[in-house]
Amino acid sequence: MGRRIDERFLVKWADAIAGTVRGDEGKLDRWMTLLDTMNRIRKVRPARSFVLDGRFSLEDKVVFFRTLLKESLGDSLPENENLFLVPLLEGNLWDGIPFLEKALLERFDLEAGRVVVEVHSPEALSAESQAKIVEALLRFVNEGPGRELAGSVPAEKRLSVKPVWKVRPELLAGLEIRIGSRVWDASLSAKLRELERQLLKTA
Repeated sequence: MGRRIDERFLVKWADAIAGTVRGDEGKLDRWMTLLDTMNRIRKVRPARSFVLDGRFSLEDKVVFFRTLLKESLGDSLPENENLFLVPLLEGNLWDGIPFLEKALLERFDLEAGRVVVEVHSPEALSAESQAKIVEALLRFVNEGPGRELAGSVPAEKRLSVKPVWKVRPELLAGLEIRIGSRVWDASLSAKLRELERQLLKTA
């Protein structure tokens, strides 16, 4: 539906929206809800046709979508929604929505000093297990290799952890932990793969 978008424009677009959030999690949630809603609307054929219809002005399209969003989201609609709607509709930039979602979350986490950690397990973890894992992750991100002096850093400067729990039965047992592009795989399936690799080497 959309067209190829210049990444420099996407960064500026994300920066403009992020400037309205300024560390406020409530505002971030409103923006994420709006982006998710518009991402679903883009799959509705009449909405796509309306956006591309040259008989309607940009102002008509903005008013239509703003009204639709107000009816759908009510108080959850963020202020300054035109920062999103005008470029989206003027440039038919629907393919930029996933980039905006990712960029807003990353900027918020960076400003908040929060590290997003994906924890994959073969089954849902108990609250007690989750608490122990978060405690270990907090120690790692603040006191791990290269952070030996983190203990002397004031509490307000220490990083926090935002865990994302994912269930993957194919892991069989153990955990896989992802922080950015780094992966620590302590699952049984990983150990079995390594064993298979060693056996093939010696065969």
